[in-house]
Amino acid sequence: MNILLTADLHLLRGTQERTLLKLREWIARYRPDALVVAGDLSSAPQAAETLKNLRHCFLQGPIAVCLGNHDFWMLEDSSAEPGSLSGIVERYWLPAAASLDIVLLDAENLRLPELTIVGGYGHYDLGFAVPHLAYDGILVTEEDYARGAPPSGGTLRWRDFQFMPCDRPPKEIAREQVDGVRERMAAAADSRTLVVLHTPPFEELLGVPPVSPVTAESAPSVYAFFRAYLGNRSMGVLLRQAQDNLLGVVCGHTHRCAGPLNLGRTIGINIGSDYGVPKAALLSLDSNRFERLPE
Repeated sequence: MNILLTADLHLLRGTQERTLLKLREWIARYRPDALVVAGDLSSAPQAAETLKNLRHCFLQGPIAVCLGNHDFWMLEDSSAEPGSLSGIVERYWLPAAASLDIVLLDAENLRLPELTIVGGYGHYDLGFAVPHLAYDGILVTEEDYARGAPPSGGTLRWRDFQFMPCDRPPKEIAREQVDGVRERMAAAADSRTLVVLHTPPFEELLGVPPVSPVTAESAPSVYAFFRAYLGNRSMGVLLRQAQDNLLGVVCGHTHRCAGPLNLGRTIGINIGSDYGVPKAALLSLDSNRFERLPE
């Protein structure tokens, strides 16, 4: 059995045609038994159209997707914005997935003969923040991260706080995401498990160079601030505790490739797709091997 893994397809008007073309090429060439997408498919109001496009690319086999942060954005329908992430899932993604026989991993597992696929969005618990980060001599505080903008101001800010519901602190949402994955992993029981997340659970899967600790006198790039929003470190703690049946971990979000990497008793891979530049990997269950596909 072979599973086609991809992420960050961003099937928006400007890039979806060439992205879908590449997806169809992969499916025709490798003939996977299942298709899995690790988040950032489009935006919430486009859920039905987006999932329909995926199903048209892969008419017969099982499809599983987890959501990404962009999938909660309300760009086209801001007047009808639900007040929570769960509200968006229930209003947009669950009905569309059910109508097309697509498994939404944020709500249920995909059970295959040789594997159970478990997943979810993940969110960010600020666990990858740079210690002692400062701009213009002013330390970045927890409140700055919760607001989504560094104290130096300017136009650079984490855009989730503009376009998706942020009704609760990031750490609280991240803990809820961990609890959801824990429950779905428990439901997988003794099955071999592949965990598919949008946000990386391990620093090794960020795909970006580590940042050395900085001091109040340094002048770091503003992108050092964004590291806090790149993943959910507490999710990694959960996965390290549950490695006995864990075949691998797949993620995206950072638009940077990482892996396949040995993470102890499991393998991790960040797909690394970017806007209009989709990437993918093939998981062979016969050999338990991840193979990156040519672009």
